[in-house]
Amino acid sequence: MSYQLWSTLLKWRISPNQAYFLDCCREGIIPSKILINPDAERLIAQAHGYIDENGKLTNKAVVILEEFETFTAKTKKSVTKAILGEDFTNKVNEYREIFPKGKLPSGELARQSVKELQDKFVWFFKTFPEYDWDVVLDATEYYVATFAKKNYMYMVTSSYFIKKTMPTKESKSKLADYCQEILDNPDLLL
Repeated sequence: MSYQLWSTLLKWRISPNQAYFLDCCREGIIPSKILINPDAERLIAQAHGYIDENGKLTNKAVVILEEFETFTAKTKKSVTKAILGEDFTNKVNEYREIFPKGKLPSGELARQSVKELQDKFVWFFKTFPEYDWDVVLDATEYYVATFAKKNYMYMVTSSYFIKKTMPTKESKSKLADYCQEILDNPDLLL
């Protein structure tokens, strides 16, 4: 089995039984009493805010299931290729090269590994399908050029620019903000 499959459960601190229960709720299936104790799993799901009193999934539960499903539906490589496109390795490398070499004033390395960036881009393009690689690369060039004028002070890393998970488990994307800015104001690229 794939480590990514289990890392999703560890990240969200849910058991495989809870993932099964939530998936059953989403699909309208009665969970098998042979596999789990549905009553106990329902109480756990309600206590953690994954379902409401009517057994309806919350947004938090939907996010967990979508992330979990990314790694169960297909192999990781085919998921990556399906979401990022045939030429994804070159696009990720092109994105990475836009960031400066070495460390930022914060002490963090500006560029992260291609593997880490690929994983973040899978999340990004699933979450923001309205953007394509052209907009992403334009937005990234604009972002880096803006911070180059300030000697990269307060610039985020290539990884955090795509996705940063907050302590509340909410994910934010500066890249999405800049993509929208480029679409709203194409003159910024002139």
